[in-house]
Amino acid sequence: MPEIKKYLHCVINGKVSKDRFNNLKGMEEKAVHVICQGNFSCLVSDTACDHYPLWREHIVGHQGPIEEAMKCYDVLPFSFSNIANTEEQVKEKILKERSSEFERLFQEFGGKTEVGLKALWPDMKSVFQKISEKSPEIQHLKKNPRLTYQQKIFAGELIEKLLKKKKEEEARIMLEAAEGLSEDFKESQLIGENMILNAAFLIKKDQKKPFDQRIGKLEKKHKDIKFRYSGPFPLYNFVNLEIHLV
Repeated sequence: MPEIKKYLHCVINGKVSKDRFNNLKGMEEKAVHVICQGNFSCLVSDTACDHYPLWREHIVGHQGPIEEAMKCYDVLPFSFSNIANTEEQVKEKILKERSSEFERLFQEFGGKTEVGLKALWPDMKSVFQKISEKSPEIQHLKKNPRLTYQQKIFAGELIEKLLKKKKEEEARIMLEAAEGLSEDFKESQLIGENMILNAAFLIKKDQKKPFDQRIGKLEKKHKDIKFRYSGPFPLYNFVNLEIHLV
């Protein structure tokens, strides 16, 4: 019979009843339970695996319990596929040995949450047209009906450069709009030529409504941009808990 291990979802600030989250399902739809030690609790689900591939159902199994727990408590999420061998290992090697680390992190991140913002241009034809109209070089090239191969390459590179600059300018406006309400932010990779911003913001939980309103003002002001605003989430982009057990 395979050894039952403990898949780690998150650390909770405080002691939580062992069966507090028994109604939740974790990895492979297994029931979630709590392991306590000292001033902290760890949300885990049983598993026979040593590692999980990054499949959608596994990501949902990993994140679901964390996102439910954060509705009631301050939590520190583990990164994907961290697994301890035994309950005792969770108590001694994680909750006890790393208690000072968790105290520091909860002091830094307690009472805070994460929200995500993506901004995209829905009409790239219009964007390219505006870029072209504002560039004397491109306007000059357009007047020539017989561009050489090198001129066509130059025109393409120039448009790409101007597009990059426009993205940076638009993104800076959005990031500046979050100033005063956001404690920090992390930018992620842009996907596709029409994505302007892909960022996560760290905000205080009691600032969520004012932050929502700030994003609403951005949407009204920039009607040519599509915003995808989401959250609150656990601090996936600001805390990266991992274990290295022998």
